[in-house]
Amino acid sequence: MEDFFGPEGILNARLPNFEYRRQQRELAEKIENFLQSDRRLLAAEAPTGVGKTYAMLVPAMRWAVANNSTVLVLTSGITLQEQLIYKDIPALLDVLGLDLPYGLLKGRSNYACIRKAREIGAEGFLDFGGDKGQASRDISGWLYATETGDLSELSLGDTHPARERIASSYLTCLGPYCPHHERCFYNKVMRSLSHWRVIVANYHVYFSYVLGQRKPFPAPFGLLICDEAHKMEDAARAVTQVGVDARDWQRLLRRAPRLDKVEASLLRSVDCPADRFAEEVADLSRVSESVFDQLAARLPDGKSFTAYPPELKNDTAELLVKCDRIIGHLDELQEAAAGGGRDANALQDDGRIAVWNGELTAFRDSLRWCCDTQNYPEWAYWREGGSLKSSCVNGSDLIPPAFDDDEIKVIALSATMTVDRSFEYWANETGLAPDETAVLDSPFDLPSLMEIDVVDLGLQVMSPGYADAVARVCRKYARENGGATLVLLSSRRLLTAVSAYLKMNAEKDRLNILVQGDLPRTELLELFKENERSVLVGMASFREGIDVPGEALTQVIIDRIPFPHPDDPVGEARAKLEGRENFVKAVLPGAKMQLRQAAGRLIRTGADRGRVVILDGRIVTRPDWKILNSLPAVPVKKYRLVGARK
Repeated sequence: MEDFFGPEGILNARLPNFEYRRQQRELAEKIENFLQSDRRLLAAEAPTGVGKTYAMLVPAMRWAVANNSTVLVLTSGITLQEQLIYKDIPALLDVLGLDLPYGLLKGRSNYACIRKAREIGAEGFLDFGGDKGQASRDISGWLYATETGDLSELSLGDTHPARERIASSYLTCLGPYCPHHERCFYNKVMRSLSHWRVIVANYHVYFSYVLGQRKPFPAPFGLLICDEAHKMEDAARAVTQVGVDARDWQRLLRRAPRLDKVEASLLRSVDCPADRFAEEVADLSRVSESVFDQLAARLPDGKSFTAYPPELKNDTAELLVKCDRIIGHLDELQEAAAGGGRDANALQDDGRIAVWNGELTAFRDSLRWCCDTQNYPEWAYWREGGSLKSSCVNGSDLIPPAFDDDEIKVIALSATMTVDRSFEYWANETGLAPDETAVLDSPFDLPSLMEIDVVDLGLQVMSPGYADAVARVCRKYARENGGATLVLLSSRRLLTAVSAYLKMNAEKDRLNILVQGDLPRTELLELFKENERSVLVGMASFREGIDVPGEALTQVIIDRIPFPHPDDPVGEARAKLEGRENFVKAVLPGAKMQLRQAAGRLIRTGADRGRVVILDGRIVTRPDWKILNSLPAVPVKKYRLVGARK
């Protein structure tokens, strides 16, 4: 790898702005040696500035050519995926003189279903949120112009109801019965997939196949690179999470198939007249609405439950029986239609009955799982708004089957994978045991670039005056720094209190206060970068993905050690499962890793300078936790707030 990453190497000669970094060369050499060995899993931590993307891609692409194989690169977020596809991969292929077809595979719901998109126009430009049909008109015009069907081309937010309405889904896909089957955007991507030699996707896509649908990934590959590998467990839990939503349930029932077009002889053969079927669906809708209303009244929102409310068991059992009856009717109807040498679409429904019945079956099975809590505490159960949800609490019970092919080599990388330079926590959380590990040091002289201030507020999180103390200290530091500050808070309650206090004093302090939720994340970041007197206030999701080098970000304030909320259903169930070991085995190392990620927002290049402020005295008063050991070895100053109320 010296020929590529050395001071006189190819990359330095051909890539503008390339800088030689010893750590990058060491990582590339480690990966190349691993690929030439018989070992299966390499885990490597490469801090910000190492240049791990190039260090992993160069040996991986050379390996793909030499072995006539395919590389699958998994990441957590779309930002890194697009950087790989539109910048890093084409640049390296050009420099290395390699010809490797490549592409980005997004999740199915990122592509439009032509049939569903056209139905929006056919229904007279539906009104979404009072837009008077504007979104529907935009979709109809876009549908005729787009070549990819990628919903990111539309100026609709990720949660816009119109986007959900037209998104492709394997549950609603009509398959070969669909009149747009050959033109299907998702099918077009899947046909291209077999030609790609470097495939970029995210963890949700990969796990949705191998864990969710229990199917092989749709293209063979010989090398699997897991970037942002610390996010692997969250993705596996999200994909395997079981849930049923009251509104989705009612929407499904409103779309129930009408059987009046089905041949009368078929309906007689299964004793299911069209009018009686419609009555049974209406009855199911009534009972299910009643059950979900009662659940909302009896189960606290956001709190876990270990037993289904006994007073609801009879009504829920009735709901499930009615589901079984409707599903049984449609199963028999499809069997009858398939028999006797009838036409493939004897039901005259273009496959819609089978699709709807599959959706109802999935809803029924999810409800049955969430009502039967016998898997607690291995699985957590809770109500969230109008939904019942259940999640496996331990990623190590989920992830290993997704990596059980001995013929596939796996490289797992991240800027934060270790706790106290050990991979033990990551291995415990994922259930994966690395054959080889590497921990690279930072290419930056961190002790000369940053310092850490630890401020003991002298208050517990729930103490009177805690939010006020956090707000006052945040204002003091932000004002003294002249803005250029990222404030990371652990709860929405604090976000509201601190942002309100900062905004109240913004004019006096000459600061521009930006708050998570006021604008889309990308807009907030652009405004933050444009004005160096800005203070960006956010919560947990802002601990990652904030990359603001230079004078725009010179201070990060973190309100406390990021322990999980005690009422978190998954955390609560896991504590029950693991007992006393839970804090040392999972809670403390997890908090250390998240604190490292938050502090890592500060120094992004060797030219950056700044300060991390942590408003949690336990860093000092609990030396047995060794929190500072998990942070960069830089100068630390310790303060205590005077006059705090206990």
